[in-house]
Amino acid sequence: MRVPILLAAPLARAGNTARKEREARTARLAGDPARGVALLSELFVDTQDLNFIYNQGRCFEQNRRYEDAIGRFEEYLRVDGKITKAAKADAESHIADCERLLAKQKSQDAAAMPPSAPQAAPPPTPPTPIVSTAPAVVQQTNPQPVGKSGSGLRTVGIITATVGGAAVVAGVLFNTKANSLVSDMQKIDSYTSGKESDHSTYQTLSWVGYGVGAVCVAGGAVLYILGLRSDAPAPTSVSLLPALGPKQTGIALTGAF
Repeated sequence: MRVPILLAAPLARAGNTARKEREARTARLAGDPARGVALLSELFVDTQDLNFIYNQGRCFEQNRRYEDAIGRFEEYLRVDGKITKAAKADAESHIADCERLLAKQKSQDAAAMPPSAPQAAPPPTPPTPIVSTAPAVVQQTNPQPVGKSGSGLRTVGIITATVGGAAVVAGVLFNTKANSLVSDMQKIDSYTSGKESDHSTYQTLSWVGYGVGAVCVAGGAVLYILGLRSDAPAPTSVSLLPALGPKQTGIALTGAF
């Protein structure tokens, strides 16, 4: 029996539609939603059947692309009056499921992200070391008798050296405190900007203590030696000028003999 010519074209279109539906279903199950949705789009253009829009939503949903699935189901519901109440309720149920699964998916992605590292605070600017050029010993301009002058110089020398020793001790104490803060800050979760600032202050004070102490001890020794020279006229003018800077000290002795 021969098939009438009038039925050949519809049968061919039906066969083509069935083939595309099968390919779209295969792509959906194989995890290739892009190809499946493309085939369903062609079928909708050819037939204007809203079920192919619905099937696009199912294709995205089964491949966990929930945002795209919600968009397809909403497009399916926009054509009001062409779908039954049961079909509408079914599409709305799928939208609710996709929204719930999308929220869960976003929550899991957020929990899997590593926490951002906290930014380290910039180190504080250390205080500027104090530089002093003031004379450590007051000048003596009035000449005195040899004996009294020598005794006076020895006395001033002892006092000056004593003050220098105290300054050195203070420098040692400040340096010990600075080292203690360094050890404390090396402990886990013990670093603070306040401790860093205190460390810089104590370190600066230790430098000043060492410098002043060295100057005074050296000056006291010089004055004491001059005082021993009782057989020579006392200096008419003696001046000790310390120069202090970062991690360095200096001394200048001036006088007329």
